[in-house]
Amino acid sequence: MGKWIEQLDSRQILRILYGVCIASLVLTGIGAWVVRDGTVSSSELMSLRWIWVVGLVMFIGAILLIGRPLIKRMAAQNENMHAKQQETQQVLEESKQNETKLQSRNELIEVLASKESLFDYSSVIEKIVLLTEAEFGALMLVKDGEIHSVVPNGMTEEQQESLIEKSYLLQRTMTSQALEATSKKIADDVHNYPYYIHETAIPVKDPSDGKMIGCLYLACYDEQFDASEKSELNAFANQLAISLLRTRLYSQMQQDRKETAQLINSVREAILYLNYEEQTVVGNRAFVRMFDELQFEYKGYEELATVSIDIEQLAERVDQRELFIDYVERVFNQDPPVDGLSISLDQGDCYLQVYAESIYRDETLHGTMLVLRDVTAETEIDRMKSELVSTVSHELRTPLSSIYGFTELMLERNLKDSRRELYLKTIHDEAKRLSYLVSDFLDLQKMEAGKQTFEWEHVDLYTLARDSITFYQETTDLHHIHLDADSAQDFQIEADLAGMQQLLGNLLSNAIKYSPEGGNVLVSLERIDDQVVIKVRDNGIGIPSSALPNLFGKFYRVDNSDRRKIGGTGLGLAICKEITKAHEGHLHVESVYGEGSTFICELPTLKEAIHQ
Repeated sequence: MGKWIEQLDSRQILRILYGVCIASLVLTGIGAWVVRDGTVSSSELMSLRWIWVVGLVMFIGAILLIGRPLIKRMAAQNENMHAKQQETQQVLEESKQNETKLQSRNELIEVLASKESLFDYSSVIEKIVLLTEAEFGALMLVKDGEIHSVVPNGMTEEQQESLIEKSYLLQRTMTSQALEATSKKIADDVHNYPYYIHETAIPVKDPSDGKMIGCLYLACYDEQFDASEKSELNAFANQLAISLLRTRLYSQMQQDRKETAQLINSVREAILYLNYEEQTVVGNRAFVRMFDELQFEYKGYEELATVSIDIEQLAERVDQRELFIDYVERVFNQDPPVDGLSISLDQGDCYLQVYAESIYRDETLHGTMLVLRDVTAETEIDRMKSELVSTVSHELRTPLSSIYGFTELMLERNLKDSRRELYLKTIHDEAKRLSYLVSDFLDLQKMEAGKQTFEWEHVDLYTLARDSITFYQETTDLHHIHLDADSAQDFQIEADLAGMQQLLGNLLSNAIKYSPEGGNVLVSLERIDDQVVIKVRDNGIGIPSSALPNLFGKFYRVDNSDRRKIGGTGLGLAICKEITKAHEGHLHVESVYGEGSTFICELPTLKEAIHQ
């Protein structure tokens, strides 16, 4: 009976129980009907009792036969539900663990994708140690078959040194180029009993050629990695390889960028590069120096300066302002001109040749390099050439014409002795003039080449100035040359006498020459400590301020009609400058246009360094 009931399902058991309850209710109803009139006989009472007993027995029997299996079944179901709940909880915990591992793996991938330097790989090895549940580990970088750097996690310096120098595991890995594992028994002072450490070394290879570029080392105490975990470690090694190669590529790009910046910064031409794709403008060091009034982010020689450029502001110093603005605007509008542009800055103080070079990438205009080449020196050379031609055509032609004309007269005519003597004197003077001109050329060339020789001796500048004044006073009736000096002072210096005569003679000659209306010329001497200062002042036509920076250049002559009427080669002041420089002195001028000029020469009294 019990087995039959146990085979029934829950609904069938409930139907039987409901049927017994209904039968009991029916018997109870019958008993209530029997005693409906309130009088009960002994036989009816006995029947009624039997009816109640039968109903009670049926109910109790149903409880005993049906309730117990039902309770048993409910307990079994409860145990089953509890087991399923435990299984679900275990699955949930495993899912959480997998989720944590997956999150850690994603973090590792993000870390590998964002590293840009070797020092960032400490977080990489930390993530790998956490994911593999290892005790400690290290990432070793390999170059030319040797370990040159270690990024550890949880390792002491002693462990690192032992790993690099004494680990046979690493030696096997470097030789086999494959994953190697080992287990060894360890005993130390910290633990009371020996224990095992399980080590694994995974090579990190370059996917392109299979060369080993790194090695991943992990150690754990519990047990060795199984096959699936080793497969996962190989996957980590592949990701590390890609990251290491990317890091090397990034480092190489950074190095190439620095080298390119250094190369461009070493160029003396001012360069401005406009990157149309990135919409950036950078300039080199020469550009920063040329336009230092603009806003720059200059970070040193290894980087180009970021420029916040305003075309109007850039063109403020340009003399040809409108032409320059049109040229630069075309560059900014991605329509760089083919032809160059010649401009000058600061009223002709500097001359530039501007040209644009287009930079293409995949046949698309990527940017334009605007180059501003300083051609001031070339312009000055061209000017000097023009001055030389002008000087030669004027200064040489005149005496040559005189010499040619007078010699022709002397050859073709019978002249009186007095006339012949006059012509010969004129020819002699013109030949001497030519000789001085050629000597000036040669002297200046020797001085600039450092081949001029000087005879050093004690020179009394007071005596030299007095004699020079006497000589040049004889050459003019319109000028009065004076000497202002305290004869009691010592004006002796160590110098070349011929050089000092030429220096003072050129200054006096210029003072007379550029005072065509006559007037006073004052030569003054002053002793200041270990220097003697010579000043030659005239009341002549003066020098414009714009001409002062170029006054001591070769063949330079101030461009105005008053001076063009005055002869000269433009070499006298250049020679004076070279003589002063050779004596370690300083020559400069102070002038007011229309009122006169003062040339000041400061000379040291001793020349011990030159003697040595």
